[in-house]
Amino acid sequence: MDPLEETFRVDAGCSAKAAAILAILARERLPAIVGTAEDAPEDLAVRLRDPRVFGRFIEPLLRSRDLDAPTKVRLAERAFDLLPLPRTEADVILVEARAPGRLLAIADFLLAARAFTILHAMHLVYAVFLDRGLVIGVGRATRSRVLRGILAQADVSTSLRTLYAAMHLASVPEPEAGPEMRHLLDSSGLSETIREGLATAAAMPDGGVSTFALLAQKEDLLPARADEIDLLANVPRLGESLADIGKKWLVDRGRTP
Repeated sequence: MDPLEETFRVDAGCSAKAAAILAILARERLPAIVGTAEDAPEDLAVRLRDPRVFGRFIEPLLRSRDLDAPTKVRLAERAFDLLPLPRTEADVILVEARAPGRLLAIADFLLAARAFTILHAMHLVYAVFLDRGLVIGVGRATRSRVLRGILAQADVSTSLRTLYAAMHLASVPEPEAGPEMRHLLDSSGLSETIREGLATAAAMPDGGVSTFALLAQKEDLLPARADEIDLLANVPRLGESLADIGKKWLVDRGRTP
């Protein structure tokens, strides 16, 4: 079997018909993505095991009319399957993040398709923890939908959802973070625990770094003793503009900031 077709049929679980179409598209588009036209099909198949290459290849295809919905879901799921997860607190990845730049667009697709799972959420939180540039790698509407989608996942732990919200708010421009923070705190459908956690963290002098570091440790994103600067640099810090929003929310509910 053609190595590219095999990659899509075996690794991604696509049908034979879809794998044949994807193999043709890969031959056409991968050279521009990887920067060389010298790769043999076997080489291209290996390239597709790199989550950055695979994600960049399949993300535009999620909007294509040439592929059916089940195939698109399988491709999006495969993009997440290629991402690493920490196995223990000692297995924190300190190398260059390897997630595709538009990972949130792929997550947005899975959320819309009702195919987003707890494992996808874990992958997304971990990828953004390593590279918060992923949040602003997509448009405002897309990243906002993903934030709301993550927070609506009741099966995802409160700590993971809180941490993702914090990373989102710490990554977007301040004119966007303020309205987003207000929206979250005013959302009656959002867990009171998450809302109070965000408000309290925003009101803290350190912008919630100490709180979010504990959450990251709980989810094995940081080792138990995370005192190295390169580790703590990944912990989100909420901007000063969010402090008054958090304090007001707490005061309105009779709680001490």
